[in-house]
Amino acid sequence: MKAHAVVFGSTGNQDYIFGSNKRRENVGASYLITCVEDVWLRRALKHHPDDMRTLRLDEHGMQVVTASAGGAVLLVREAAEGRRIVGAVTGSALREAPGLDVCGAVGEEFEFGAAETLARAVEAARDSLRTARLARRSPRLRFPGLPIADRCRSSGLPAHRVVKFGGKRPPEPRSAESLAKLDAFDAALLRLAGEMGMRDDLDEKAVRGRLADIVDYLGDQADWIAVVHADGNGMGKIFQEFADIATSRGQGSAAAYIEGFRALSDGMDDCARRAFREVVNGLRSLDIDRPEGKQWPAGEPPILPLVLGGDDLTVVCDGELALPFARQYLEKFTEFADREASVGGVLRAAGRRGIGACAGVAIVKRNHPFHSAVRLADDLTKEAKAVKRQLGPDRSALSFHVLYETAHAELGRLRARQTPTGQVPRETSLTAQPYLIGAGDARPWARHRHWSDLLRRAAALGRVGIDPYRDDAGPDGDAVGSAVVSNTQAHELRAGLFRGREVADARFRSLTAWPGEGAVRDLAADDGSLFWEDGDVLRTGLLDAMDAAPFLRTTDLPSQATEGSG
Repeated sequence: MKAHAVVFGSTGNQDYIFGSNKRRENVGASYLITCVEDVWLRRALKHHPDDMRTLRLDEHGMQVVTASAGGAVLLVREAAEGRRIVGAVTGSALREAPGLDVCGAVGEEFEFGAAETLARAVEAARDSLRTARLARRSPRLRFPGLPIADRCRSSGLPAHRVVKFGGKRPPEPRSAESLAKLDAFDAALLRLAGEMGMRDDLDEKAVRGRLADIVDYLGDQADWIAVVHADGNGMGKIFQEFADIATSRGQGSAAAYIEGFRALSDGMDDCARRAFREVVNGLRSLDIDRPEGKQWPAGEPPILPLVLGGDDLTVVCDGELALPFARQYLEKFTEFADREASVGGVLRAAGRRGIGACAGVAIVKRNHPFHSAVRLADDLTKEAKAVKRQLGPDRSALSFHVLYETAHAELGRLRARQTPTGQVPRETSLTAQPYLIGAGDARPWARHRHWSDLLRRAAALGRVGIDPYRDDAGPDGDAVGSAVVSNTQAHELRAGLFRGREVADARFRSLTAWPGEGAVRDLAADDGSLFWEDGDVLRTGLLDAMDAAPFLRTTDLPSQATEGSG
């Protein structure tokens, strides 16, 4: 039987979602991307929504291989039918999501029989798609500035019409792209409710109200927000080599390949969604302090999943939740994926011991340009991928940065500023990132780089002791406790780090005068020093702990070093 591979999908998704600082537009844009593999594809197939996955090439003349993450892979018997489907999906995108870049390609005819032949045909169609994208003009050129029009206050594109908002907010000119995202907001809220596992006893109005309050809180009230990006280690290579893996498992036919490939894709997607919902449910049980005058619905954590598909995750949340969320998500995702037969079994067949994942967390002020925060989170995720090279792709790691400045954030520049210069006798780094998530590891690279090490240092910074130099008493006659490391002392320690090991350690030793060495022992690494030797580099984790401590809830901080620390 002859067939053609059809591939299509959206590109530039991060820019499309996060190009605006308006949270409602971010949410609407996220929903519109999912329409590519869902609403618009179902419409193009002219089939009942529940039957899309039951289509078969021999019976219906078409078959869906995978549909997720804003794209799809299909098989059709007739090339003309493939072109019609691509045209229908891209046409829907042009009409309903101006500015979203969706493109497709139909591959050459091949013989539907062997898994290897099918895999080559799909890859050839992907190559054609890449060529087609390069030959097309940017979606931004769809919005000419002539004749002269006012500029959209959100996207900067030519305005399409003026939007009137309620209350005292003045009307604003908005572009067609911005309007499409706003129009999709209500539908997006219902999808988010499903992703977050909200209570089934709530009606649609209540669900929309709760989530709209969270969106508005993150957009208008939160002091610090965070972008968390996470993805699996080396899964792209697994998908590329799936034909060989399937053949080695006795699934060498094209039909078996499709079933196995779909099971792997769906399994990854299901593990990510289950992990996200379980972590969110755990956050619901916490009594999160809500600042006076800044409200979101009780029992619902201020967190929004804007990208959740396959092994990819991008969320925006309150800064206080970002680090605990990211850590727990990595642990849950890898746990579920290792247990899932359709995922863990494939990885073991490929010679992998399991799946690892990495995350990047960018914590910024609310008004910081959102696209900059997203790129920083993506770069931090790439930094965390160092764990693959050092410990293997089955290990997980997390990198983070708290951005206090408003200028554009470039990770290389930020890390360079964490490297002392001048009269420092040897190469020194003031960050221990990335941090290893999960089980402890005794290999040299992991020394002092476990997540428990970061928590231990952060807990020591917030520890309270009895100050012997104070003779006043509390309301019950008890001695008054003081922070073991005061703000002034922390500032002195931070400044000392940038002057090298000798200065920093001297200031650290003077810190033990009144609380005693035991009270601050958890800040030290080797032999009472703040530094340890990481190959040819001196490294410390104190600066990381200082940055992270305000964003780690007390429920996440141990009272003493936990098992598995370096």
